[in-house]
Parts: sequence; structure tokens; C-alpha cells
Amino acid sequence: MSCIGTAGHVDHGKSTLVKALTGIDPDRLAEEKERGMTIDLGFAWLTLPSGREVSIVDVPGHESFIKNMLAGVGGIDAALLVIAADEGVMPQTREHLAILDLLRVPRGVVALTKADLVDEEWLELVREEVEELLRPTTLAGSALIPVSAYTRQGLPQLVEQIERALQEAETRQNIGRPRLPIDRVFTMTGFGTVVTGTLLDGAFKVGQEVEILPKGMKARIRTLQTHRQQIETAQPGSRVAMNIASVARSELGRGNVVALPGQLRSTMLFDAHIELLKDAEHPLCHNTSVDVYTGSQEISARVRLLDSEEIQPGQSGWVQLRLSQPAVVARRDRFILRIPSPSATIGGGEVVDVLPRYHRRMQATVLENLERLSHGVPEELVLAALDRHAGGRTMAKGGSAPKTAVRIEGYELAEIVKQCNLARDVTFQTLTTLLFEKRVRHIGGEGEEGVWFAQQLWDVLEEETKRIVGDYHRQNPLRGGLAKEEWRARLGLSPKMAPLLFAVLQAEGHVEAVANIAVPTSFTGTSSSAGGLICLPGFTPRFSEKQQQQVEQLLQRFRENPFTPPGRAEAEASVGAEVVLALIEQGRLVKLGDGILFLRETYDEAVNRLVAYLRLHTKMTAAEARDVLGATRKYILPLLEHMDALRITRRVGDERLLGVAADKL
Repeated sequence: MSCIGTAGHVDHGKSTLVKALTGIDPDRLAEEKERGMTIDLGFAWLTLPSGREVSIVDVPGHESFIKNMLAGVGGIDAALLVIAADEGVMPQTREHLAILDLLRVPRGVVALTKADLVDEEWLELVREEVEELLRPTTLAGSALIPVSAYTRQGLPQLVEQIERALQEAETRQNIGRPRLPIDRVFTMTGFGTVVTGTLLDGAFKVGQEVEILPKGMKARIRTLQTHRQQIETAQPGSRVAMNIASVARSELGRGNVVALPGQLRSTMLFDAHIELLKDAEHPLCHNTSVDVYTGSQEISARVRLLDSEEIQPGQSGWVQLRLSQPAVVARRDRFILRIPSPSATIGGGEVVDVLPRYHRRMQATVLENLERLSHGVPEELVLAALDRHAGGRTMAKGGSAPKTAVRIEGYELAEIVKQCNLARDVTFQTLTTLLFEKRVRHIGGEGEEGVWFAQQLWDVLEEETKRIVGDYHRQNPLRGGLAKEEWRARLGLSPKMAPLLFAVLQAEGHVEAVANIAVPTSFTGTSSSAGGLICLPGFTPRFSEKQQQQVEQLLQRFRENPFTPPGRAEAEASVGAEVVLALIEQGRLVKLGDGILFLRETYDEAVNRLVAYLRLHTKMTAAEARDVLGATRKYILPLLEHMDALRITRRVGDERLLGVAADKL
């Protein structure tokens, strides 16, 4: 299925020609018929001699309706440029041709209408004028066919040239990511809401769930039509009418996009390469307000020039477009730029990155990456997609450790497909080749499952992990290790991704998990490997000789007074706060709260004795617990509250009963 679009000046006979070719009047509005002028998009279709069906989008030629024209030419395979032989090239002829050229419409046919009103000499002059006009554009060399919709002169030759042009056109790509830019919304009695558009990049099937962007609404395809014929599957490149269930007409509008759920995302920022028309009246300056037209969307935006202070007419440059509202675009999409006042087309370009970071201007690395994205082969595109969010290190003064580590991010296959705008099978094959070449890393699954990283980023992950943990060991030699959450935050890892990455780093021997033995696992029933600390392999906290002597003296005091030991403040005064914290981390001291510490063996004995009492007597008061241990309320109450928190005991009023965790002792 193919789609062609008309173009040309108002009153040059576009709609009349379409009706003569197809028998369908594309002017559907009452106002259009009253004024004899196309205002909005019209649609028709034609069966070529070969049997091939062709959709036709008829656009308005009046300059006041250029926005409607732009909404209709985004998905066409070829152009039917209409120029009246009695008038020749006119202002909207030039603007429409410039738009077709900026959109890189690759081929077309020129219909010299109203040929029955001019003589052969005049017709030859018009032909020469048109050929010169086409020469610097993508339509250079297109066939010029004199026609008359009234006498039907030249219509068979025109149809023949349309078929020839479409035979040369590339088959519409099916990359498994269908999207339908909506150019019309209406309701039908008994059916409900219907949207139309030119289908791109994939196929839709009846019954599929779809997502309408940028609104994010979910719906279901009730029926599909092409050329008023019911179909089960709509193919890329075809004009499609889609009946959508459970969505009101008032909720949709031109510019919305129908896609499969989760396959596309809206954006407020995209990178692009643009060119200005040679006859643009002014240079394009940084931060200029423009209107962007892509697909059926119209969005106001500001242009951030990335490689210059201004772009002169006829020149090109790299830009970042900051949109005023969310848009749905894909890499390689073409777009048109117009200035809003005075309204005029100034240029256009191609989308290079649909979800970029905010770039600083005049940065060589940014421009090099954009160049690679613009012209890259599949391998380069995949690698660029994988390292697109990698940040640089911000070094502290004197070249010390970075204030902010790099951001490491991996992607599933579906996300890489979106970024590269390649077919899924091509993307996966490219990743497989890069994996064999050790240029990417694949973890967390087999085949198409799992997460992919650029190898250079994975190397950075390993390097930064060892550096961060090693620095922590040097700064805190008595501590067991770095908190996993701090490691995750320092590397900018997502909470979902961090456990997967840590498991791989641990399995490969780069780091180890430190068991959280501050609370004895025999009482909690949890695995000792579930600790929240990270250390380098073989690391063990070590006290200095002096500290070791002080520790032995302190622990002896705990042994001498097991159930009335020194408080935390007293212990810290003897050996220092860091040493006490290290003893707690190592599990040699158990912290009960309110500054109360127990020696580990004393804690174990206390819990066992109290649990044994409860098994014998069923319940226990604080006073009874005090008598069992020969301790004071100062120590008993924190101990009982600690046991409550671990669910070894359960408080009911002023008494304790056995808790669920007691069975695990």
C-alpha cells in the first residue's frame, strides 16, 4: 500500500484533478463546496492499472491553511505537484515544494493542469520554468504531464507516471513499532469514535490494545478500514480508519498518536539537524521561538543552537528543540520549522535523538555524538543508545575523588529498539555481534531477555565500585563496609537495577556482601547474607595494638558485670565512638537502645533464659524478667522492648507472651 499527497497553489485544480482521477470528491466540508476551495485535508484512493491501490491525501493550497497542508504530507511516499498551466509557478507552489524538499519526499509527478486553456508555446515556457524550479530539490527530474480534468487530456499518462514513481519507492519499513499520527477524528453512529491517519513503522490488528499519546489513554481497536473496506490487519504505508472503543471523540484531536502500549514515549526535548531555506528572510538565532510540524503534530518550541550563535539562510546546524508541550517523535522523523509571526516556513530538519539530556552549547563531544547518531551504522547506533546517559566525573579541587560518580544505566531490548529506530531482529542481531566482540555486556537473562550495557560503561561500573568501596575502607578502617544504598546512590543506579548489578559484581569477585551481624540472625530467622554493607574481597576491620588492648579491657568489664554492664557513653569514653561502633557492627556488642549495650554472649544467654521461663510459665512481667536475670529495670525494659521488636516476645498489657520468632530459637 502506498500514499501520495497533492501539493500546489490555491485554485490550481488539485481537488478537481483528484476527483477526475478517482471519482471521489475530496472536499467533504460544506464550506469547501460553497467557497470552491479546499480548507482541510481530503482523502481519496485510486487503483492503478497493475491493481495496486494508492491512497491520496488532498491538501489545501491557500496560505491561510498551510497548517492543514503540513498535517497531511508527513507520511506520503510520493508527491503529486499540481501547477496550473495558465498561471505557472505561484507563491504557494514554491512554499509547498520547499516543504516537500525539506521533508525529503523522494519522488513525485508534476501535473500541469488546465492544459486545455493554453497553447503549446505557452505550455513549453511553463514546463521550462517548472524544471528549473525542481532542479535543486528532491523532485528534480520528475515527469511533467500536461492534463485537463475537464477534457481528460493526459490523465492516462499521469496515472502511468504515478505508478512508475511508486514502483521506484522503497517499501515501507515494518520495524514492529506501529504508530498512527491522527489527522482526523469523527464519530459514526453505531460505532463511536473513529480516527484516521497514515500508518507508519508497523502493523495494527483488530482487537489489539493501543495507547493514545501523549495523553497516555488506553483503548482497544474495534475495527479497521482502508478505502472503506473492513480489514483485520493494517499495513505500514496505508491510509487507515481506526474505530476505537471506550474513548470519546472530545478526548482526541489531530496530533495525537496511536501506538502499542509502552512502545513510544512523549518528549519535551529532542536533538535534531536543521537547515534553513535559502530564501529565509532572516538568520535563525539562538532561543528563537518557532512552530514545529511533524507528522500531524503542531508544537511551539524554542530552538537552542548547539554549534553556532546563528544559522544563516541556506545553512544548517545542530539544535536542541525545547517543546512547549509533549510530542511523539521517532529518530529519523522529518519536520518543518515555521516562525509564528509573520507566519512563514523557514526550514526543516531530521530528528536525531528523541530523549536526550539537556546539552551545554558548543561542546565538541556533544556534536561528535550527534554526528555519529545521524550517520551511524547499526553497531554505532546501538552503542550510542547504550551509553547515551553516561555522565562525566566532576573532580574535586586538587584532582581528588569525584564529587559525583558517573551514571550507569542498562537497557532492555525493547528500549534499545525505540532509541535506534531499527527493526527488533536487526537490533538483537547487532547486540549479539557486539557481545561476541566484547563491546557490550548482557546480564540478567538469556536470548532477548535481560539488560544490556555498553562494555565501556560496565568497565566504569567495576572501576567505580572498587574505588568507592576502597576509599570507604581507607577512611573508615574499623567499619565493616559501605552501605549498599550509598553505593547505589553514588553510581546513580535505579533501585530495581542495583541488586542485579551487585549480584554480578559479587559473583565475579569484585566485591563481597557483609553480613549484618549487629542483630543475631539466630533470633531473626533471616539469612546472614542479607546484610546491607559492601566490602572488597578479603577486607577485615582491624584495631591498632593500642585499640585492641583498650577493647580487651572494656570487654572484661562487660564480662564482670554481665547484666549491669557499662553504658554506651561510658564505653565510648574508654575506647572511642568509632571503636564501639565497630564492635557493634562485628556483633561483639549488641545495642538495645537508650544507650544500653550487652556483650554478645550475655545477650544470647539473657534471651535464652527469658524464653525458657516463658515456655514454662506462658507469661512474664518485667519484674519477673528482672528476677530471672538479676538485673535492674534500666536494663530489663530495653531488653524486653528489643525482644518485642524481633517478635521473640509479644507484649499484652503489662505482660509478655512468646512471639512467633521464638519458635526459631
